[in-house]
Amino acid sequence: MTSPQPAPARAIVLYGRASFDHGQNLKALAASLADLHTARDATVTVRTAYADLSGPALPAVLADLERAGATEALVIPSMVPADPSLSAWLPGALSHWAGTQGSRMTVRLAPPVESALDLPAALDRIAAGPAEALADVRETDPSLGKPGWSTIPEHGRQLFVCVGARCLHRGADALYQRLRETMKGHRALNAGPHRVMCARTSCLYPCNRGPLLVVQPDAVWYGDLTPERIDRIVHGHLLTGHPSTEDVLHRNPPPEEPAMG
Repeated sequence: MTSPQPAPARAIVLYGRASFDHGQNLKALAASLADLHTARDATVTVRTAYADLSGPALPAVLADLERAGATEALVIPSMVPADPSLSAWLPGALSHWAGTQGSRMTVRLAPPVESALDLPAALDRIAAGPAEALADVRETDPSLGKPGWSTIPEHGRQLFVCVGARCLHRGADALYQRLRETMKGHRALNAGPHRVMCARTSCLYPCNRGPLLVVQPDAVWYGDLTPERIDRIVHGHLLTGHPSTEDVLHRNPPPEEPAMG
């Protein structure tokens, strides 16, 4: 068995928005960029990382690159339109990652890819194209969804797991996978009146206490999530209905019953 080839000292990370199909378009861009470097006899590793919804998150990708021998990484924000908030929080978050992990790899944040594109001209070319070559949407059969999407499944609770940019940066994707894997071993949580439906969401606030999840209708918030805390939430709160007080970040009081007239 041959050992894996070490990564080149320089790496490029395309940092984009993901969908739940793991961002196949960004992976295709990374492969094309690597091919361009190869054609110039340049040696570089090109990876992808995602800002929200699904992993791999940027810190995990950077850690993998450093373990493979990379000494420098250029992070290129590749979402279009660009996310203006990245420049406000991402440099500090990456500096915090480097400090807490003891990283010696140089990480630089490039301008967003949008800054190198003439997007108005591209949009104008599309708008000026031959409209008759495009099908009228009325030629498509009308549909608002699949037949089974009109009934609410039987369940007892819903979990909302934040996979917004900051929570994903803090490891929310791996924790969500841990949650789903832990729940698989308990039939009651997967079917019937005690079923727990899990949904990944965008930002829930407060970001500084992420990764976050909320259990409804119990109105219980959990923050600063770890694998061990995920296990306690499943075995305590979801299976027995008794949240661990030490793990609860916040609990909303029950709404007041309306006065009877």
